[in-house]
Amino acid sequence: MELVIHLLLLVFGSIKARCASFDYVIAGAGTSGLVLANRLSEDPNVRVAVIEPGHDVRNNPNVTDVGAFLRAFDTDIDWQYTTTPQPGGNNKSIPFHAGKAIGGTSTINGMTYIRGDKAQFDIWDSLGNDGWNWDALYPYMKKIEKFSPPTTAQLAAGASFDPQYHGEDGLVKTGYPFRLINGTLHRLAQQAWDILGYPLNPDVNGGKVRGFSVWPQTLDRDANIREDAARAYYYPIEKRPNLEIIEGTVTKITWADSLTSGGALVADGVEYQAPDGQIAAIAATKEVILSAGALRSPLILERSGVGNHRILEKFGIETRIDLPAVGEHLQDQPNVSLQYSSKINITGTAPYATFATAQDIFGNQTAAVAAATEASLSDWAKKISDANNGINTSQVESIFRIQHDLIFKANITIAETLTSGGDNVLVSAFWLLLPFSRGSVHLSSAQEINNPLIDPKYFLIDFDLDLQTKIGRLSQNLWYTGPIDDVVVTNLVPGETDLPRNATDTQWATFIADFLTPNHHPIGTASMMSRELGGVVDSKLKVYGTSNVRVVDASVLPIQISGHLTATLYAVAERAAEFIKNV
Repeated sequence: MELVIHLLLLVFGSIKARCASFDYVIAGAGTSGLVLANRLSEDPNVRVAVIEPGHDVRNNPNVTDVGAFLRAFDTDIDWQYTTTPQPGGNNKSIPFHAGKAIGGTSTINGMTYIRGDKAQFDIWDSLGNDGWNWDALYPYMKKIEKFSPPTTAQLAAGASFDPQYHGEDGLVKTGYPFRLINGTLHRLAQQAWDILGYPLNPDVNGGKVRGFSVWPQTLDRDANIREDAARAYYYPIEKRPNLEIIEGTVTKITWADSLTSGGALVADGVEYQAPDGQIAAIAATKEVILSAGALRSPLILERSGVGNHRILEKFGIETRIDLPAVGEHLQDQPNVSLQYSSKINITGTAPYATFATAQDIFGNQTAAVAAATEASLSDWAKKISDANNGINTSQVESIFRIQHDLIFKANITIAETLTSGGDNVLVSAFWLLLPFSRGSVHLSSAQEINNPLIDPKYFLIDFDLDLQTKIGRLSQNLWYTGPIDDVVVTNLVPGETDLPRNATDTQWATFIADFLTPNHHPIGTASMMSRELGGVVDSKLKVYGTSNVRVVDASVLPIQISGHLTATLYAVAERAAEFIKNV
């Protein structure tokens, strides 16, 4: 009898799912998806469904503990992806982490709240995104934020801020952790970086990030708890009767039989895989919105027949819209860490960020490097095309020229070093911010959507490795600069023998390849750019060739930013919600 009841529940549950209809269906309850869910469901006459395979993690200590970064990796709230073998990493397949929970990657990230350089956002306009620039996005950056000014003790430990750059009434709580209250490392690091030419930046969130800073994080300071997207945007409104989170994994968009008068495809819903493995369908009367992240939204498009026709044909998927850049232009920053033993016990610290420009890195050689790299852009674009399914070389070159101007004319920051420590270990994690290398993410088969082929192609362009090496040398120099050198004993990783102070470029290249990890800032795989440049979504984040499908997540960011993604994604999603509501 119990078996019969179970089967009936399965049958009628599937029928209910197939018959369910919502105004908006959102794929993914991550950073961006929950912003949209909150804002769209503010209208009680609108029904919103969010489909998410992850669970409620509000009581998971690996999430809530502000000092627990990295502890959630390789647990059940991590997708536990791996890259394809990376030639720039000794042909290793490298673990790539992403959050699998209500709240997405905001539940497992480093909680960094740094927006980026103003010029990087202004350049979006030049990529065919009318109305996208710093001045347009900045109000949303402030709108989302509820900033807690540092306490007297936190100010003494290095925290600083300019109130004009922060919001006070938003949903996302930001501030400084109580564990910051320890001046041991801060004073030494700030003084050493200042000697190296990187003075204190009192607030990195005003559009200029160069220099040394103690940055805020997405946390509820007084509760001493992580402020992820669910805590900010979902838990306070989870009882709304017109908002539902459905457990499942979106596999494809379903299309109406007829096109618009302009020939655009019309989405009428999605299919998703329920926890029991069954495929169910759900209707969307207004829009389908993909917020599954830069590693998954492109796969949903491909499964739905939107993408490079050659890739789709290989899997037997009918091409509904030929958009060759779906899944391409993947950009992530290669992360490498140095470790040193310390004479003192390091407790209670948060990382300190130091940002550098091309002028900082190349010095009096900057003009020569700018000229040499500009002369190489055409060759680099061809190399990217040859390595990435033949994407249009001239499009890539156009993007590279814009990126080159950002680096060498706008003089934005292109290097970041995090200085931190714990117990008797000192750490420098460093990476280039705007790689020229581009990779891709695509389906691994027509049926499988949970095992993407993630290929960042780290260091495909030699310039990236040269720059990473120079940043590494800068990070190494810190530990030989007073007064912080007084507490350093010896290099632990990779060791003094493998990487002496006077290490050659070859030794640096070996170290970087051996210890390369993702920075977990994937962007660009459904870029917001003009279609002529190879864009996937337009300036309203609508997928080209569709009337009612949008992508709202890190996929749409066209070029890397000199910050961390969270602050930007919240702002982009807030603006997207207004676009959608004003249709």
